Amino acid sequence: MSVLQVHDKFVDQVFSNQKNLTDFIKGHLPESLVRRLDLSTVRLKKGKKTSREYRRYYLDFVVITKLDGIWSELYFIIEHKSYPESDSLVQVVGYCAVKYEEDMRDHGELRPVIPVILYHGRQRWNLPFNFGDYFDVPEEYKKYMVQFEYVLVDLSEIGDEELLRKLEENARLYASLYALKNIFSELSKFKVLLLRLIDVDRETIGFIIDYVVRAREGSKEEMEKMLKEVSMPTIAEQWIQEGFHQGMQQGMQQGMQQGLLLDAQEMVLEALEERFGIVSKSIAQKIKQIDSREVVKSLFRLAMRIDSLEEFEAKLKIAMN
Repeated sequence: MSVLQVHDKFVDQVFSNQKNLTDFIKGHLPESLVRRLDLSTVRLKKGKKTSREYRRYYLDFVVITKLDGIWSELYFIIEHKSYPESDSLVQVVGYCAVKYEEDMRDHGELRPVIPVILYHGRQRWNLPFNFGDYFDVPEEYKKYMVQFEYVLVDLSEIGDEELLRKLEENARLYASLYALKNIFSELSKFKVLLLRLIDVDRETIGFIIDYVVRAREGSKEEMEKMLKEVSMPTIAEQWIQEGFHQGMQQGMQQGMQQGLLLDAQEMVLEALEERFGIVSKSIAQKIKQIDSREVVKSLFRLAMRIDSLEEFEAKLKIAMN
């Protein structure tokens, strides 16, 4: 797996979690956008597509929420960048076009697309914020050309202490943003993060270590040394004693199983939405509480043949007992 794929997979794992994406929207998108959304109603439908033109993956997340009190679906396309590529906005235009084509083909109408660039490089971000500003033409011409702005979340502008302080709010999200921000810095930068996570959320430690070691080739031994310095009888030390690679593999396997469960839950909700429209928050929460993938798969089969949401909810209550 290339380093770029490691970064992309890490970002995908972070934002595939509904709470992480919701907290990211709340904390890092412009207030003018956020204030019109009812974030308590957010539901996430994730899709992952590849652009034929650019032959690489981008991440798009369909957020079902209330916009000005009305149920709406918004696309958030999150493009992660580690350096300011000159064709970044051209890529975003292509991704948006793909989504619009899919909407017209599958639904006959367009949903709003909000492009977000998550930047964690060391160079200053120096690209225009409006696509129209790429062109050196008179203003009279620009109104006939494609113009849009994107949301830039530049992690270099967020202090380490601010990210560490927010671990109490959402450890997985802000530890991940800290890791992305500092992935090109000295490995010692991660010592303070791991020490904080020991007290705040030990389960996130393995997730962060796995990303750092994969993204920084040749850092395994250095990471082992640092873990010995910060550990004591912690989970991190246990990984070293039992075998670093084995610990990483176990963490990855657990993450994969959790991912399969989340995907199965999303399939149930999507099946219900396709057949009956908006699904209530109560039903969605009950489905999310089920931790057996086999039970969720049976609910998916039920969702495909049930006659009404009321009948499904009655069966759901039985499945939860």
